[in-house]
Amino acid sequence: MPYIAGHLNMDLSTAWAIKLTGLKDQEKFKALGWGLRTWDQWYFNDCDDRFGTDWPGRIPAQLVAHTLFYFTDPGDLVMDPMAGGGVVPDVCLLFERKCQAFDLAPIPDRPEIEPFYWTADTIIWPCTREPDLIFFDPPYFTKKKKAYQEKADPETPPISSLSRHQYIQFFARFFELAHENTRPGAILAFLNADWRDFESTPAKKESPDHAITLFDFHTLLSETGWQLTHRIECPLSSERLSGTLVQRMQDKRILGTVSRTLLIAKHI
Repeated sequence: MPYIAGHLNMDLSTAWAIKLTGLKDQEKFKALGWGLRTWDQWYFNDCDDRFGTDWPGRIPAQLVAHTLFYFTDPGDLVMDPMAGGGVVPDVCLLFERKCQAFDLAPIPDRPEIEPFYWTADTIIWPCTREPDLIFFDPPYFTKKKKAYQEKADPETPPISSLSRHQYIQFFARFFELAHENTRPGAILAFLNADWRDFESTPAKKESPDHAITLFDFHTLLSETGWQLTHRIECPLSSERLSGTLVQRMQDKRILGTVSRTLLIAKHI
């Protein structure tokens, strides 16, 4: 496939999409060498380099594919509010779902990702028709702040630069806006992780006032008209933590996190 894509001067994800056109979803999983998970833990150690561009916070294409398999049908419209490296539009093309993707700093060679800057005061909804599913993978608070700032225009800072209060306020507005612009039965797939100030703090001394957890997002979704239907665990690999760091955390009784959760909510 890399040879064919190079010979035809197209990217690898497009070549795979053409090759697998017309196959059923399960047949596509098999052709790509992806095992289809039938339980609520989707652990993928690595990203599949055939899909998406290298980007801070890049997510596995397999995770997106599972979301499409369980919560959409071929031909459905998927919206990606913060597309980053374009994993979601690539996988949508592969699985024959329509997609509208947006980002504050679109990659120059990804014209299908439209420029759009989200703020807590946003009143404009960029999608041209009501999406069947919104796949929302925003920055996990300040976790990748430096990397995102390097990609963005200084005039349009990413939400990872917001204060804790502003960050929560942003999501309250986004969930409200999403509910206003979707029909009953639409799905919001929200991928995020607990953020705790644990880097230098023993577990029993952590303050919840400095944390943003999935409980906060659950509350915001419920308050804006969304009903939680599934909680799917998508843990990060612990291999990213060096032995020296792990030893230091153990010595100080610091409890880190490799959790990441996909919340599935339905418009009611």
